Amino acid sequence: MLVSDITQGKAVQIVAARGVRTMEFSTNAIEADGLVLKIEPIYLDNKLVGFDNESIILSMYVVSDEDNRVYVYTGVKIRSYKVSDGTVYQTVECRNAEGRITNRRGAHRVWIGVTGSLMVGDNRHERPVTIKDISATGIAFTCDDMTDVTMGMPITLSFTDEENHKSFRLMATVVRSDNSGYKRMIYGCKFKEESNIISQYVNEKQRQNLKATRTIDPKRRGYATR
Repeated sequence: MLVSDITQGKAVQIVAARGVRTMEFSTNAIEADGLVLKIEPIYLDNKLVGFDNESIILSMYVVSDEDNRVYVYTGVKIRSYKVSDGTVYQTVECRNAEGRITNRRGAHRVWIGVTGSLMVGDNRHERPVTIKDISATGIAFTCDDMTDVTMGMPITLSFTDEENHKSFRLMATVVRSDNSGYKRMIYGCKFKEESNIISQYVNEKQRQNLKATRTIDPKRRGYATR
């Protein structure tokens, strides 16, 4: 799959790695020009995410419409631009025109941000948590740093998405943790296997999020050129 094959509106996933820590960001393509892909700006907590730290290794993942396989473009560079009218956009500069097929599944994460409950191991006591995000392969939640959670531990998470009128009770295994500050911890968990129900839910949330971005000020979305 060539960079030039990536069409406007195509879902794009950026993975930023620094040592053993990784973060994933989802956005959409605007247009491709040679080795450069223009994308909608990536925001986190209403702040534009900068990727100019040389210690961060960036990769871009895109699912091909032709063969439904995931292609990765490694060692990319992302630059942010702001034009005179206030328009903000970002570009992904690729080293190679053609992506490499990868075994990574198209497991795009979607933000949930709802209150849920956690059961740890065989303990039936439910503890309040915040469901952070979910993908077809895993889920992340936050809780206070006094909650007893350890790596490799089986857990059960329950939550309800009122907007979509769906309730879930999901079993997973804790695979990573991170201190988010303010006496809060983030835990990433992996499902034993992918679920079609979760995949459908993630796709539905992605469509809703894409529709919502179309109502945002176009200057923020970055459709203008320099």
